[in-house]
Amino acid sequence: MNISKFTQKSMEAVERCQKLAYEYGNQEIEEEHLLYSLLTIEDSLILKLIEKMGIQKEHFVNRAENAVSKRVKVQGGQVYVGRELNQVLTSAEDEARQMGDEYVSVEHLFLSMIKHPNKEIKAIWTEYGITRERFLQALSTVRGNQRVTSDNPEATYDTLEKYGEDLVEKARNQKL
Repeated sequence: MNISKFTQKSMEAVERCQKLAYEYGNQEIEEEHLLYSLLTIEDSLILKLIEKMGIQKEHFVNRAENAVSKRVKVQGGQVYVGRELNQVLTSAEDEARQMGDEYVSVEHLFLSMIKHPNKEIKAIWTEYGITRERFLQALSTVRGNQRVTSDNPEATYDTLEKYGEDLVEKARNQKL
């Protein structure tokens, strides 16, 4: 795994996993930490995509947090990356390569978790009906046909939505 090929948001999410493990008293950092981290980083693309899939985001974030809090708690000891999370991180590079991207972005991490879920994450995917196809469909509405060629691609997604004004919507709401 080459961390220098991770985007800023991906690195932030992975680094937050260790902090979450400390906060929740977990010695092993696993997929639940990554999922919760991806959902709670500032300006989370994954959270936007969850919403685009028609899933109530507050409920989904709470479910992810519950998954983290259910993990085994330990006092003291060194925190380490679990085997299943390690597989997800390495597989994310393959996801990026398959999509023709130069960097591993948050969507690649999420797709990798869909492909290699541990028991708890698999239960979450089943509960919310999250599949690779459904996620890719939501991703295409935000990303279009853009490729990840920089370490901050999330800033370029949904640019019109972030910086533009929908005049038709304003007219409908009589706010022009």
